[in-house]
Amino acid sequence: MATKLNNSVEVIGMANDRKGPKRKGISGLVFVGCLMLGFTIGFITGNLPAGLFGGLGIGFIAMAIVRYKIGEW
Repeated sequence: MATKLNNSVEVIGMANDRKGPKRKGISGLVFVGCLMLGFTIGFITGNLPAGLFGGLGIGFIAMAIVRYKIGEW
């Protein structure tokens, strides 16, 4: 019985390890979302390069904030 309990604990530990990469992907989604918003604003205003660079800048800042809040750093 003790070995079954240890195996269960190992399986639970492995299941918790899978949650790590999901959390890391959130900052990437925030970055891409900001980039797309910048693209859309630049497209609507007729100044696409400025919108893209603005989206990149805001995306990097937002990604850093999300990573800090999650505890990746």
